[in-house]
Amino acid sequence: MVRAFSSSHLRQTLRLTAVTCALACTLASCSADSADTSNSTAPAHTAAVTTPTPGSTTGATTGSTVEPQPTTATAEPLPSVATTDVPPEVEPTAVTNPLDPPPSFVDSNGFNDHTVPRLASISEFETMARGSINDQRVVKFAIPNLAQPGVHWFDSNFYSLHDEWYWFRLLNGQRVPGSDTAPFTARRFASIRQIYDWAEAQPANGLPLDLQWAASRTGDRRLYSNAFYNLALHADPRAYGIGTLIRFPDRDRTVPDHWLIELEFGDAVTADELEQFFTRLGATLPAPIAEQLFWVVRSPVQESLARSLERAGDPLAERTVRWSDLVPPGASAVYSPGVSAGRLLYVAEDGAALSESTDNDIIVTEHVPDVLPAARGLITSNPQTPLAHVNLLARNRGIPNVSINGVHLDPTLRQAARVRAPVALRANPDGTVAVALITEAQYRTWRDSTGKPATAVPAVTPTAMPYVFDLALAARRPPSENDLDRLRPMIGGKSAGFLSLLSTPFVTAPPEPLAVTVRAYFEHLETLRPRIVVALNDPAFRQSARVRWLVLEGAEDYAEVFGDRDDADFATEFLNAHPPSSPLGGLIVDGGIRGLVASTPIQPSTLTSITNTLTTRFGHYAATTGLRFRSSSSVEDIEGFNGAGLYTSYTGYLDAAAQTDPDDRDNTVERALARAWGSYWGFEAFEERRLEGIDHLTGGMGVTVHARFDDDLERNNGVATYTFVPGGSRDDAVIEINVQLGATPVTNPDPAATDLPEVLRVKRDGDGAFIVERVSRSTLSPATDVFSDDEAKQLAAQLDAVARAWRLRINTPLPAERRVEVVVLDFEFKTVAAGWPALRAGPQHPARLVVRQVRSLDPGVRHLPATARSLAAPLDVLSRARSIDTVRCPGETEPAAIVLTTDPLATPDMGFSVVPLVTGDRASLSDPACERQALYRSPDEFLLDVFDDPSTYVVGG
Repeated sequence: MVRAFSSSHLRQTLRLTAVTCALACTLASCSADSADTSNSTAPAHTAAVTTPTPGSTTGATTGSTVEPQPTTATAEPLPSVATTDVPPEVEPTAVTNPLDPPPSFVDSNGFNDHTVPRLASISEFETMARGSINDQRVVKFAIPNLAQPGVHWFDSNFYSLHDEWYWFRLLNGQRVPGSDTAPFTARRFASIRQIYDWAEAQPANGLPLDLQWAASRTGDRRLYSNAFYNLALHADPRAYGIGTLIRFPDRDRTVPDHWLIELEFGDAVTADELEQFFTRLGATLPAPIAEQLFWVVRSPVQESLARSLERAGDPLAERTVRWSDLVPPGASAVYSPGVSAGRLLYVAEDGAALSESTDNDIIVTEHVPDVLPAARGLITSNPQTPLAHVNLLARNRGIPNVSINGVHLDPTLRQAARVRAPVALRANPDGTVAVALITEAQYRTWRDSTGKPATAVPAVTPTAMPYVFDLALAARRPPSENDLDRLRPMIGGKSAGFLSLLSTPFVTAPPEPLAVTVRAYFEHLETLRPRIVVALNDPAFRQSARVRWLVLEGAEDYAEVFGDRDDADFATEFLNAHPPSSPLGGLIVDGGIRGLVASTPIQPSTLTSITNTLTTRFGHYAATTGLRFRSSSSVEDIEGFNGAGLYTSYTGYLDAAAQTDPDDRDNTVERALARAWGSYWGFEAFEERRLEGIDHLTGGMGVTVHARFDDDLERNNGVATYTFVPGGSRDDAVIEINVQLGATPVTNPDPAATDLPEVLRVKRDGDGAFIVERVSRSTLSPATDVFSDDEAKQLAAQLDAVARAWRLRINTPLPAERRVEVVVLDFEFKTVAAGWPALRAGPQHPARLVVRQVRSLDPGVRHLPATARSLAAPLDVLSRARSIDTVRCPGETEPAAIVLTTDPLATPDMGFSVVPLVTGDRASLSDPACERQALYRSPDEFLLDVFDDPSTYVVGG
């Protein structure tokens, strides 16, 4: 049974976590433009390093010399380094200075690929490792040839995934040991982030090597090399070996730490190969690690090998452990906190397949999978490591993700899973976890409370619109709420936000922006619409995420997203049943709806009209100045749904053929527009709209156009949130600023990136002056400020002006009792050097701070019952309500009083989570003739009450 704790304890701890998570979201920018980066590959600013002599390893604890690393496919592998040659080691419990630099190795070509051929000490392991829950520390490795000596130990501060090492070398012109793939010689890259930035700007199917974008079922993207994983997991005979070395501390500190070899989930390793893993790794590790190496079983196929070793009395069996041997029964860990409910899905050899999960399921499984399907929550029996992909994905999605040792053996839960019974999952940041069986009625009540009424973008008449709308001209007077409500369906959310920037005095926005209205998009879609409607109405499309992926995105990346054998069989059967001559099969052949929209030529007269307007506006720019076509969907920034990060932006040139870089010559105005339109039909965007209950065909894709930001002219870039703080003075505010050197992105960071931005907080003192608090420094500039105090105050002044105008605009049409005090806005900004954007002639623009985007982060009231949305209470409180009660007295048609409690997890905390806000006649609360009625309870509040019910059956650790 779970350790008992009250719902008030949970609410308090989740509240503290929510503040942290909200800040993290702010600092990482829950922002738009999932590919809003330039084509430039100018090296990002990096901290100064000392380049060691080729063939040497340098670090905090050793200066030993080893043989050069092989740099060609035919070179000899690394020589063995016997453990007896390892210098004397400190005790495993010794503390490593976290500021010690990791060791580095430069090969005979003078190339440092951020791996080393050996770890000379535990201290070196620590500097190469990444940590997580329960003090685990991990370092990944690759062995180019299991039959011969030679290991590459990865710097976990540089790499997160195994194949990154493979394509980082190849894209820098370096061969990879064990592979005959010819390297890419056209460019050089200093980091994984730079490669992502460059790859985002490449044409479709234009990536070199075998690189492709692999996406999860919820849309996260990463660069992926199938060739690497074929070498590592599927080659016959096998050559490569990949895995992770885990330092797993003894919880009681009574025995030495465990050192574990964890292989990939899909690695069907043999006994001979396992012995080779021990031999190759042990030869490159210090004795205190090599002597304590164990293999930890991770998957059902590996469990079969472990059992056969035990039956045969193989010595390897003594070096084999299960997670259940290391973690006490019932011990739990929380990787992503939260509260959720769903139908229980037991994933195992004798249970369901992972691919059967839907977004209504709570998954229970023994082993940690490599992928995370659609789900409401994940419970693994085995603990997860810092670099487990599902760990990153669960945090990104905001679903509870936990481990409870032995949970897969719980007979009650297994029986519940057989009938797909509903359960509630509660994950606390202190590591306590609870799984509660709930009734069908409770589950229906919770589901009903989480739903939002279906909505549609207001109908528009495309033929009544211009193709291009002049944002600067429209912003000569501040827009009203009615203005924005009228314009948003025409120009989209991002362009509507520009009107607030452009109409606020003293705010510097990108110069001369234009908006391509949704007219061209809807006209482009007209001939395609019948095929799209057939797909949207198809029962298979409605019921299956796998079908939706195929039909929306095409079949090319399906195997990387749905990687199980069952998924492959499903796709084969589906494609056989839906040949190219069928409606769905034809869309799949065309690259999905997204590919179809992006590849269909734009009507020539439409394209000419748009291009002529762009040329008139931007023709005085230098020919090499690209234009950024920024997605501005009419579904973005609607009430209660900002749609941030769902769509993609692209660069185009008025004269693409004249560009000196061959990669830019395909980036025409037509291609940039069509690709931005196509991104409306991306899988992630579609799923988010589907869950939100939005009619897809009512929305359209507008485009905001202004000069592209050139990497070499960016001094810094960042995001900021402006929050009017409730209580105290009406103008109290906090501005959180997250800023990074140069063009290293903050708005759309790689989830695995390790370059951390500078964090500042700006508030007002008693006299109203801005004061700057420095929270943390940029890892790219640890000794120097990225943003000076004066720059932070300058930015704060601009954001303050926008926020005040924004709040005034909201409140102007509202009656006094419904006006808001709190407004939360999200901004993006860049500091550019002189000369941006480059002009053909005349004086160039000066260096300046540019605010390039604003959007609201305030929740809406659409999730509330209709009777609650129009109550005479402040909208900022209503939108964050956890419970709403009304007090009605005899003979009165309107409530005498309204009692509201607010959600402490909402940002910001409105302060009414314990003592409610009461509006109206307080005396009616104690009048026996008046009746108090419950009007609304939030979904989380309902689940917390279920856990508090003593009759609820609860399992946990």
